[in-house]
Amino acid sequence: MTVAKDASEQAKRFIDASLRGTRKPPSKAAYARAVRLARRAIEELTLVATRGRS
Repeated sequence: MTVAKDASEQAKRFIDASLRGTRKPPSKAAYARAVRLARRAIEELTLVATRGRS
């Protein structure tokens, strides 16, 4: 299990959940950008949490 793969899956689930109930789905570019930003944020939070434990 790698953090990057796990973060990508978490990011996609987060974005998909946040889009439920919206009228119009986002463009592919907007979706990809949101997933990329969410993945980066999840990776950074994971890194901070790991540092905090040690």
